Amino acid sequence: MRMRNVMTAALTGLALLGLAGTAAAAAQTDYPWPPKDVTPVHKTKAELQKQADGFSAHQKKAFPRAFHGAKDVAPGNWGGEAEGVFDDMQYMGNSVTFSYKGQKVNTYTQVNAPGMHEWSPKEYCEQHAKCSSTFRDGKGGFTILAEDDRFGIVEARNWRPNGEVVWVQSWTKGTEKQLAKLAEDRAFTFTK
Repeated sequence: MRMRNVMTAALTGLALLGLAGTAAAAAQTDYPWPPKDVTPVHKTKAELQKQADGFSAHQKKAFPRAFHGAKDVAPGNWGGEAEGVFDDMQYMGNSVTFSYKGQKVNTYTQVNAPGMHEWSPKEYCEQHAKCSSTFRDGKGGFTILAEDDRFGIVEARNWRPNGEVVWVQSWTKGTEKQLAKLAEDRAFTFTK
């Protein structure tokens, strides 16, 4: 009888710990979104092209730092729905290829202007991807590492206090931490 009470208490305790762990995991995606007082950014085509050129130059330096030893970093053209198209765009994306540990890696980077990314971290994890890790970025932002099995991608998304969201994705599993370094890089911003 006594042993049954001990086992019941132990199992109850484990169940409560499991529930507490589930609640803690769910709470990890709590990040206030959208932020208050977001200021939209509208730039001319020339301003966006200049910014894209700066992003590409920075990618050539940032990717070898994030992916130690990456070689032949080749940024693609930036654009919105198509490369080089900057018609009042509120986001820009490009692909980057490089060699890393003997294999070719393809990535995609997207920089969203303040207020353009509607999903909160919680909505993103509940509706769009399988999130594996969440953490504060040390700059007031919030980063999520995720996987989307439908397309075979892994990615890092960084929600920022000014309303921007930057993500970097790859089709190479196990690169999420490197992708997070890039997504958190404040050189990729619409607000400059």
